[in-house]
Amino acid sequence: MRGKIAIRQDHHICGRFDEAFGTRDIYRFGLHLGVGIANSATPKIVVASDRRPLNRTHVHLVIGGLQGADCDVVFLGCAPYPMLVHACRALDIPNALMVTSAEAEDGTIGFRLVLDNNPMPSFELKERFEASRTDRFDGISGNGRLTETNLSHGYLRWLLHGARPAHGDLAVLWDAGNGATSDIVTSLATALPGRQVVINQGGDAPLIARDAETAVRELGESVVAGGFDIGIAFSGDGIGVLIVDNFGEPIREWHRLHILSTRRGRQPIAGNGLLASRRKARSDSIKHALKVIRAISESGKSAAALRAELDEEDVVLGKGSISPAAFGMGMGLAASAAKS
Repeated sequence: MRGKIAIRQDHHICGRFDEAFGTRDIYRFGLHLGVGIANSATPKIVVASDRRPLNRTHVHLVIGGLQGADCDVVFLGCAPYPMLVHACRALDIPNALMVTSAEAEDGTIGFRLVLDNNPMPSFELKERFEASRTDRFDGISGNGRLTETNLSHGYLRWLLHGARPAHGDLAVLWDAGNGATSDIVTSLATALPGRQVVINQGGDAPLIARDAETAVRELGESVVAGGFDIGIAFSGDGIGVLIVDNFGEPIREWHRLHILSTRRGRQPIAGNGLLASRRKARSDSIKHALKVIRAISESGKSAAALRAELDEEDVVLGKGSISPAAFGMGMGLAASAAKS
């Protein structure tokens, strides 16, 4: 099996099943990872998959390899990547693996890996996978243990802590894209005030193979047709998030950082600058979306009005925030500069 392994994102590889990855390759990859983890200070790993049938089925091959190499496995089942990272913190396990195709086309299998609390770069992940095809696995006994754990309740509590909207006057459309966020977003919507509607949360055919502009357009059309105040859609592994306002227009990342900075005059994160704000926003896409909802509900303005504040005025890239430029200041930058 020597098909092309594609690097899709900074920490993700994927390929066509039976072309790039076969069942033997996937099992040996589990053995390869398990040998290293079993010899580490914490010989455990948390594993999850997205909702695609190929990944849900073949995640058990990886688990078999990990156990075969004497590594203990905590299996979450189908769970988004942010929940997998949360599980590492909650269980004090520094290693995690997600079998996911993310936004790749159907018929693919992919992987994300965290070792010793560090996400593995995709080029290194690809090299590790290719090395596993020729590795020798001597001296393993197959004594790894498997524990299936449901952390949904604890993760839901963590999401709501410090991010639950205080006002119930927003109508929110959640599009889970039949991906890994389906279960947790459905549970989350029942715990939030206001009108909360979740679509595409139960099928097997993921919607995340659409390009981003198509996904934004379709989400925007659904928001306008349903009279919602905001629409939120997630990628197949839960890392990516798309948000549109009440007019169906996209609320881009720089808009969201501005919206968060307006909450009671706070900045998204203090002291580390705009890049740190972006890292925090990207650390958990679901909690980030919740905070955006909270900020909009507390502002007394529509999502479109808050977005327009940044589009219609010069902006200042402040320390940890984006805000409209003060009148008379010579520090204004074109809004297009913020977008770049």
